Amino acid sequence: MRLYKTSQVATKLGISKQTLLRYEKKGILPKPIRNHINAWREYTDEDIKKMKRIIGRGFTIIELVMVIVITAILAMLAIPRFESFYSLKLSGAVKKAMSDIRYVQQMALARNTNTRIIFNTATDTYEAQEENPRGSANWQYLKDPFTKANQVVNYRTDPQYKGVSIANVNFNSGNILQFDWQGTPQSEGQVTFTCRGNTRIIIVEANTGRVRQQ
Repeated sequence: MRLYKTSQVATKLGISKQTLLRYEKKGILPKPIRNHINAWREYTDEDIKKMKRIIGRGFTIIELVMVIVITAILAMLAIPRFESFYSLKLSGAVKKAMSDIRYVQQMALARNTNTRIIFNTATDTYEAQEENPRGSANWQYLKDPFTKANQVVNYRTDPQYKGVSIANVNFNSGNILQFDWQGTPQSEGQVTFTCRGNTRIIIVEANTGRVRQQ
């Protein structure tokens, strides 16, 4: 079995060595085995294949940061026309929700466990959780990759998105979007968001887990 060093793996993945180590530290990529003599990281071909699937299935950390920054800028812009303002606010909220869905999907792959997002139309909130360990029915909050707080979004209390509502959720007639350890959703479905007459719908496709906006 051939083993690869960190620098060789980074080259194969098309990222820097520092980025690879940062992804491992944040739990986005699985940590490799260590050489028992010098504690160097050692990667197998199977490790590299799995990491390629994780990186290729959704946003990278840099893209996630860009989405959040752009969302914050759009929400703070002073727009004379209120209809445009509410439309932009809704778009920002939907982009964040799509980003969070992709993040939860990535965590399922990275941590080899089941993950889920629970949407609540009664409180206009959603929260991200992981099953630890897999198959135990012991669900715990996922941590926000930037704030390190529990991954919970409340549109009623967040000043950036206040006024946005989760109007409807339908994932197999329920309000839970769940991914298995391979990042595959249990069923396709959609979430509808509204704000002052504006509507946006997020659709998650079965099998591929593709997330898109209608």
